[in-house]
Amino acid sequence: MFDVLLHMSPNMPLIAPLIAPLNAPLNAPQERARRRLVRLVLLIYVVVIFEGALRKWLLPEFSQVLFFLRDPFLLYAYVLATRHRLWPRRSAWLSLAWGMAALGVLLVFLQAASGGVSDTRWLLGAYGWRGYFMALPLAWLVGAQFNPADLWRLVRLTLWLTLPVAVLVAVQFSSPMDAAINVGSASDTDLQFRGVGLNVERTRPMGPFASGAGQQQFVAAAFALLLAACITPAARRRAGVLLLALSACALLACAAFSGSRGTVLQCALSAAFALGLVALGRGAALKARALAWPLGMAVAAVVLVPVLFPAGFAAFLERWTSASAAEANFTGGVLGRALFGLVDFTRLIDDVPALGYGLGYGGNASITLGARIDGVMPGKLAETDFARHMVDLGPVFGLGYIVFRVALTCWLAARVWRATRQSASALPMLLFSYAGYVLLLGQITGQGTINSYGWLFVGLCIAATRAPLRQAVPARRRTPGPLYPHRLHTPYPMPALAGTARPG
Repeated sequence: MFDVLLHMSPNMPLIAPLIAPLNAPLNAPQERARRRLVRLVLLIYVVVIFEGALRKWLLPEFSQVLFFLRDPFLLYAYVLATRHRLWPRRSAWLSLAWGMAALGVLLVFLQAASGGVSDTRWLLGAYGWRGYFMALPLAWLVGAQFNPADLWRLVRLTLWLTLPVAVLVAVQFSSPMDAAINVGSASDTDLQFRGVGLNVERTRPMGPFASGAGQQQFVAAAFALLLAACITPAARRRAGVLLLALSACALLACAAFSGSRGTVLQCALSAAFALGLVALGRGAALKARALAWPLGMAVAAVVLVPVLFPAGFAAFLERWTSASAAEANFTGGVLGRALFGLVDFTRLIDDVPALGYGLGYGGNASITLGARIDGVMPGKLAETDFARHMVDLGPVFGLGYIVFRVALTCWLAARVWRATRQSASALPMLLFSYAGYVLLLGQITGQGTINSYGWLFVGLCIAATRAPLRQAVPARRRTPGPLYPHRLHTPYPMPALAGTARPG
């Protein structure tokens, strides 16, 4: 009956004023706040990428302070969402995230009561709580408020950023290990950033980041987004062939100069997930594109890298050979080492205190500060993230956090499966190829850039699975779109279809 009134209201002026406020799923202030939130998240994304550049070259004397540069923007996003009621309603996962954050605060005090109070413990406790819980709610906020147009806007931004990053990486690779372009502009060696060496002559390029791990996240995530844009026709038309080609060349150069097996393997994983669309995707056209694009890129990389980047290819082979020799004890080589993180924590279950050594004691900051408890340096006990949970949280709470990560990965995989089976979009699958790996195997609680990238891309993946079957790409010219009376109850903004604009 209500739907009938909605359709009749233009011809019934007495009824129209009564039901007009129901036409928009968000009122005007909420919609403005949502758009502001989207811009804020994009700003956080850019800050994560270029924070290292500020710390290395522009303001090295404030390096430690700039490490927390993204936090005020993140807190403002939470305040904005709370003030304008933009948080998703009835989300069990979000409620669990808030509960875990509160429990984390309690755990810090319990650990201080049982292990002794000191400035180091409070400092590491705050730092550890930040790594475990602070960015967690962002995933569900992004998942609720990003629409398809917002997702593709982030994709296009990333593709443009690959171009200057590739130039920077090439210069870093060609420069001496102790050149300012590599270690930063600080004269104090304690404030310089020295990456992992590829060989005696070259260092592993870090791009605009403060570590090689950040550069790896940028290349792996950008490659997944590039594949999604290539496979999705509307996105390919909107981005343009020139941008896609330039971005592909830039990422090829970044991978060739990286000397990082992890970077290459994560890109290969995204290509494998793209090929998975051949079996799971909807429509013959999508299946054909999902087969052609990753295979074509793989063949092009194998053929072109040795020819176009011989020095990078030689350094990569040298790095691969030396690392493979060091992994001789791992069954399955590099793959076995990657999966070792799933079981490495078991060796610590009986060795760590019941409440752990302390939140933050398993991270790099603990090693930098030389933190010791009963003559033990807890930071050196954990090489993998699951093992870090044992050191930081103890066997009970540590196992709980591991179960949380595994369960969330499975839940996200199920959403991606359904979205892929029902739609003709490659974006959910390709976003999961990166976010799922970081969530399950990545150092999401132990490294700042991975932490920000991981939870942001989990949110983007949630948003992609929530999008309508027809994925939207921002159109150059927009006209008012239709109403969706059957969706008036939803707490989320109304998704815009291709070529339409969001009302309000």
